Amino acid sequence: ARAAADIVLTEPGLSVLIHGIEIARTIFGRMRSFLTYRIAATIQLLFFFVIAVFSFDPRHTYGEIFQGEKIPDFFALPVLLLMLITLLNDGTLITIGYDNVTPNRRPEKWNLRVLFLASSVLGAVACLSSLLLLAAALASPNPDGVFARMGLRALPYGKVVTMMYLKISISDFLTLFSSRTHGDWFWSSRPNWILLL
Repeated sequence: ARAAADIVLTEPGLSVLIHGIEIARTIFGRMRSFLTYRIAATIQLLFFFVIAVFSFDPRHTYGEIFQGEKIPDFFALPVLLLMLITLLNDGTLITIGYDNVTPNRRPEKWNLRVLFLASSVLGAVACLSSLLLLAAALASPNPDGVFARMGLRALPYGKVVTMMYLKISISDFLTLFSSRTHGDWFWSSRPNWILLL
């Protein structure tokens, strides 16, 4: 009978079933966080780089050479920085497996439309903010630009590239905190120390 049973209780009482359901719902929550973050990060990176490469011409405001630095025809991050972003994203994804999840009190089921919509909104916000920062940074030599109005001097092109790398990386990491709580604010659930680190 034990070999043929679908569920074998190893302890007396039904608390084992409740514990098993809580573990399953915790795993479900982590999987949902993983998918939300992965889709949002992919949308941000993919759309940002496609739009940035085809729509932004650094020579428009910088000219051919700026402060002894040759300016390229289009905006692009060096391959090393792209690899670093993807490696750090993968490291971030691993930490989701250790995250604290409050199990839902009701049975869980997949709603892929809502998941994709929420992921798309998170990715679109991160992408749009990156594009706006890139536009402002590339216009920093312009005396009518955002940087000049804020009293900041023109950035060398190398600093624009570094700033965009940091912005993309940090916004990816911060997207993780929004993707892990789903319907609640990102501070409503304390993250595991591994994920927080």
